[in-house]
Formats: sequence, structure tokens, C-alpha cells
Amino acid sequence: MLPADRKRFEETGQELAELLDEEKLSGVPVLIFANKQDLLTAAPASEIAEGLNLHTIRDRMWQIQSCSALTGEGIQEGMNWVCKSVNSKKK
Repeated sequence: MLPADRKRFEETGQELAELLDEEKLSGVPVLIFANKQDLLTAAPASEIAEGLNLHTIRDRMWQIQSCSALTGEGIQEGMNWVCKSVNSKKK
């Protein structure tokens, strides 16, 4: 991972943590799309998850979904996860 990417992931992770601390968002499932996976230079989903410290999220379900908005790959799987997660939260 490039130093610039690492710094960007850290900043984004901090922003995400602040959002997740919002009372209105308590327990809401989180989906992160790891886009541009069709590019050889794309950071893999596992690296993004690590950079965003997703493993520290304990108060809600979360998913990181590899995808390519260009090809559509992974988009449907991510949306299916959101629908399933929101519906299970309602029960």
C-alpha cells in the first residue's frame, strides 16, 4: 500500500468512526464498497478493511464488498447484503 493510500485510509477510517458514533446510526449495518477492483492497482478489500479499522466495529454488522462500478461486478451482492441485514435488524 502506498503511504498516500495509508494516510487516506486512516483519515477515512476516522471519519467513519465519527459517523458510527452518531446516536441516530446506532446499530445500523454498514456496507463498504471496495470499488475499482477491475484495476490492477486497486487496493484489495482486505487491505481497505484493515486501513479503515473495520475489525474494531463490534456494535453492528458490517461488510466490505469488492466491486467494480464499471463492470457491475459485486454491486448486486452488496445490495443483497444490505437488504438482508436491514430486514434482520427489523425482526
